[in-house]
Amino acid sequence: MTGIIIAGGKSTRMGKDKSLLNQNVSRIQTELGKVGCESVYIMCGSKERIALFDGNCVPDSKSNLAQSLLDLIKDIEGEIQLVPCDAYLADAEFLQNINGVPVDDNGERQPLLARITDKALLVNSDKITEVFENIQSCGGGLKARNFNTPEEFMEIESLLKQLDL
Repeated sequence: MTGIIIAGGKSTRMGKDKSLLNQNVSRIQTELGKVGCESVYIMCGSKERIALFDGNCVPDSKSNLAQSLLDLIKDIEGEIQLVPCDAYLADAEFLQNINGVPVDDNGERQPLLARITDKALLVNSDKITEVFENIQSCGGGLKARNFNTPEEFMEIESLLKQLDL
């Protein structure tokens, strides 16, 4: 299996670069290793961001995330596990049990946490939601949650303490 960490955005709603908070990219790399990912790519956005991360960084090859992700995926054999850099609650146990696109505890599909087992199901689109629309939903719950605002990040940090992660 191959892991892909999405860490290229600057997050305007968050007001700071989510990929640089609390070394979560490194933690995700470790969790992906625990579930058998033999290689892990970090989609870092631009070439200037390569130096921000340790590992196999890949700058976006196209004008948007959806097309860049499709471009990277096309050359990868076998299963692929995606993880966004703001998946603070995702651990190896959670990642091991993904079998599609997880739905978080708020009922939202999280396509950037998808397990891709059949690339033929991917849709050629500029929109992430459309790229993964043919992949079945699966349980995810709380651990599939991500954040986009400082308030949501504070809630995630509170959950981390409660879950002792």
